[in-house]
Amino acid sequence: MSNELVVAATCTQRAYLYLERELDLQGPPYSSEDLDRMAFEPDAVTARTGLVPTVAWRRGDPSPRAGRPPRRFSHWAYELPEKSTLDSDEVVTALLDAIEPYAAGIAEARSALGLQAGVMVVIWVEGGRDADGAVTFTTPSLGYRQRTVQRLAEMHLSLDHDQYVELPGS
Repeated sequence: MSNELVVAATCTQRAYLYLERELDLQGPPYSSEDLDRMAFEPDAVTARTGLVPTVAWRRGDPSPRAGRPPRRFSHWAYELPEKSTLDSDEVVTALLDAIEPYAAGIAEARSALGLQAGVMVVIWVEGGRDADGAVTFTTPSLGYRQRTVQRLAEMHLSLDHDQYVELPGS
């Protein structure tokens, strides 16, 4: 049999800016006191940054999933749509291009509200199968150009990655 690809492997990525309470917690699991300390007003972040979040909620807001308990902590994020790419620098650079005009507001929100800010890169890798049935994967590049790292540092942003792998047919 040939090794012709029958099901293509894919990689999609998205990046988002998040602001959250700056705490040195030992959890999870979190104590009720820790969860109370993670609460903040997302509208105050929006007012200070000038960015309209794509996702935000308060501690205690209802969960979007039926039967789930209310939200345990506050959340504020500004994200760009996912993109089919193997280059994580590409999605981080696009996010930085979008948020840099708001750098002073992000710094103000961090300082005034006791928050920390970071960039999260979410990566979905879906495996494929070749003609012999072997699973194939396309893996992303997690390298960053020096200028990208400098831009993150200039805005005092941490960088995190979440990666998810799905096998074909699962």
